[in-house]
Amino acid sequence: MRARGLWACHLGPELGGQGYGQLRPALLNEVLGGSSWAPTIFGCRAPDSGNAEIPAHFSTPEQQDRYLQPLLDGEVCSTYAMTEPHAGADPLLFTTTARRDGDEWVIDGEKWFATNARFAAFLIVMCVTDPDAQDPHRRMSMLLVPAGTPGVEVVRSVGVGTDRPGEGTHGYLRFTGARVPADALLGEEGQAFVVAQTRLGGGRIHHAMRTIGQVRAAFDMMRERAVSRSTRAGALGSLQMVQEQIADSWIEIEQFRLLVCCAPPGSSTRSRTTSRCARRSRRSRH
Repeated sequence: MRARGLWACHLGPELGGQGYGQLRPALLNEVLGGSSWAPTIFGCRAPDSGNAEIPAHFSTPEQQDRYLQPLLDGEVCSTYAMTEPHAGADPLLFTTTARRDGDEWVIDGEKWFATNARFAAFLIVMCVTDPDAQDPHRRMSMLLVPAGTPGVEVVRSVGVGTDRPGEGTHGYLRFTGARVPADALLGEEGQAFVVAQTRLGGGRIHHAMRTIGQVRAAFDMMRERAVSRSTRAGALGSLQMVQEQIADSWIEIEQFRLLVCCAPPGSSTRSRTTSRCARRSRRSRH
């Protein structure tokens, strides 16, 4: 994939990607979504694609050598530990803390649905470091935690979606006095919200496009079933109600796809995708 210029297309050239922006990687991920292993082959699997964005923007050169480069080379995988059992994905309700103790951070709490936790080389953990901060969005920081750190426990791994029974990859994590060096901080103290949004902005687009790829695969199976299944009246697909249902499904998929393709990658930028969709919309009205 590197030789063909298709490796890690979501990243800039300085990180080994192509600097394609959002539109072309989105279209690529739509194709990759039909296969469970394709994102790994193309160097854009979740959560590693988003996790690479964080050290790329907020880590020190030493952290990049230790964590980012092996991730970009496809040698390791990583975990993003943000959501919590009682709070879901609402950071203002998080209770996992990291307190300073000399030259170390001490982490206590629990995280939920941390993808790849049982075989990740490192974790990126969102922790409350200043619970009394006046601005609630400045209460948390992001920390790098190497796998195998004492006090980090994978309580269990659960499956979602297409995961087979007993092969779940989403970890329930417990931190009990887990210690990491003071320089494990990503970005500045209290900057976790900014760090998280940098990761999630483009990631939402790619996730949605991979979902469309999966939905298209299901749609193809539905069509195959309609022409291969026979009834007393002939092929199932010859029935008007079935044809209507297939047509409605196609329309819904196309609506979903256009909504994603026309979404800007972040609140601070207007993507080329948005501009192109707007131009197409104006042409269609005329």
